[in-house]
Amino acid sequence: MGRKDPYYSRGVLYLPKPDPDGRVEVPIKQIGKGMFSKAYLTTTGTPYVYLFTREDNGGDYAKRILSELTPNPGDKWRRSRYLPKTVDLGCLNDGSCVYRMPLYRAPLRKKDSEKAWKQYRALEKCWNEATRNIKNKLAKKYDWQNAAYQYQYHGRDIMDEVVECARKSKDVPAGLVNALNELVEESANYGNDYTFEFSPRNLATTESGHLILLDVVFSLESVAKTRAKARKKVPAW
Repeated sequence: MGRKDPYYSRGVLYLPKPDPDGRVEVPIKQIGKGMFSKAYLTTTGTPYVYLFTREDNGGDYAKRILSELTPNPGDKWRRSRYLPKTVDLGCLNDGSCVYRMPLYRAPLRKKDSEKAWKQYRALEKCWNEATRNIKNKLAKKYDWQNAAYQYQYHGRDIMDEVVECARKSKDVPAGLVNALNELVEESANYGNDYTFEFSPRNLATTESGHLILLDVVFSLESVAKTRAKARKKVPAW
C-alpha cells in the first residue's frame, strides 16, 4: 500500500503493516465509545479490537502507556500476564491514534472467573481507601473548590497508595502487584494526573479466567477539563 499511517474509510481500516491474519484491509464495526476512545471489532477473521483514541489537545495517553508496556517482536523482556497486549499502529488524519488488542472477555463478570472477581474487589477496596485518604488530606489543606482543583494533580499519590495496599492484600498476587507497579512507572512519564480506576467495565479476563487490567489508567486532568468544558463550570469532585 505504501502507507506510513493507518487510514479509515467506510467501515474498513487500512493498515500500514499486515495484521496477524496477514491483511492490510480490515473490516471493522464500532462496538463502544468512551470519553477519549472509540472501540471497533473486526467483522471477519481473528477477532481483534481496534481503539481509536484522542491523545493531544486534552486527550488521554492511557492506551499509549499500555502499548509501551507491550514488547515489540524480538524484545527479550516479557509482558505482564495481567496487562493487555496493546499494539500501536500509528495515527489517523484526524489526529486520533489507533491501537490493537486481542478480544478479551469484558466487562469483568463474577461468573467468568471468581478468582479474577476477588482480585478486582481487593483492588477496588484499595482504590477507595487511597482516594478517600487523598481527598481528606486535601480537604484539610484547602477550601472545597481548591481541594477539588488540586485533586486532579494527585493521581500518582493515589496510585502509590493503591500499590502499597495491594501489596499487603492476601487476595492480590505478586504478579498483579508488579503489573500495577509497571503502570505506575510508565504513567509517571505523562504526569502526576494519571491514576487508577477499577471497575468491571475496565477489567476483563482471558478465556481461562485470568484477570486483565484492560483500561485501569486515566488522566484526572483530562477528565476534569472535558467535563468542565461540557458543563461550562468546574466539576464537583
